[in-house]
Amino acid sequence: MVKIWFDITNTPQVHFIFALKNTLSFYIPYQCLITTREFCETTKLLEQKTTDKIEVIGMHRGKSKSKKIIGLISRFNKVYRIIKDYDISISCGSEDAVWNSYLRRKKSITFGDNDLAKQWTYGIFVSFAFFPDAIDKDILIRQGINRDKLYQYHGYKEDIYLADYIPDENFKDQIPFNNYVVVRPENLQANYIKNDTVKPITPRLLRELSKSGYNILYLPRYKIDKEYAKGIDHIFIPDEPVNGLDACYFADAVLTGAGTFAREAACLGVPAFSFFAGKSLLAVDKALIRERKMIWSRDINEIISSLKKSERQNVDLARCKAVQEEVISKLVEVIQSWEK
Repeated sequence: MVKIWFDITNTPQVHFIFALKNTLSFYIPYQCLITTREFCETTKLLEQKTTDKIEVIGMHRGKSKSKKIIGLISRFNKVYRIIKDYDISISCGSEDAVWNSYLRRKKSITFGDNDLAKQWTYGIFVSFAFFPDAIDKDILIRQGINRDKLYQYHGYKEDIYLADYIPDENFKDQIPFNNYVVVRPENLQANYIKNDTVKPITPRLLRELSKSGYNILYLPRYKIDKEYAKGIDHIFIPDEPVNGLDACYFADAVLTGAGTFAREAACLGVPAFSFFAGKSLLAVDKALIRERKMIWSRDINEIISSLKKSERQNVDLARCKAVQEEVISKLVEVIQSWEK
């Protein structure tokens, strides 16, 4: 029986990896190993998601480039010492999983949707890669991914786990509002923030939303993010991590500096407003904007004005299911080809 190692390195990957893990089990028998690192709510969400044993290895080291390099080397060394007994690794761009697999002469599969990231850090070593077709194939090839090891599917990464999403009708019992908007601040510690002069718009956005009478479900990442909520009326910060999909689904709108969160809302038909702080937008975000499923702006007045005119769209779960089936079918094909 094939042994598959799943490496989960940040919060948005939790739903995605578990969708792969659970759906894959209907097609092929396999043994499973799951690893993660300490970063934001990742470990807490995993505890909520599964009773499976999770190996926590390493931690996120913040925005400092030198600390990131130290953290990367440190985690890789730990991973290489600990993770040995597997046949295939599956991750969302985890250098640790890809490098470990390459050095141990094992197979690796990575999923990505970021055409701006430096794929070359793992691209030339990965055995197979999945990306949405919203991304220009030539960009991925220039970044080091072999054309023959690349599969591009029709849809978005978020479709793959939204295909099986069932809303928790008791979710709103956790929050003190019947109607609300979700706000998730920018991640100014992320690699894509190249300029230290980028200032968060979240503090003013919270104030303006409150003045306009909106109830706010606020989901901060870091301690400093919580400071933005001081003195704001009609705002609620959960004590524990909440299911982001439920938070999106029951919201009147989602306003976020996080790309995955905005795409989840857009794919669920919820008015999605991105104030992503990177220098450029991802190709997948540009595609959703062209489809009129997402709005991007860092102008507070424009955001509030558009919010007041926004309407919910129908959720096309059949489309999500088609994307999931396409990806899983190819994933099974790839794994079975290696077993022969």
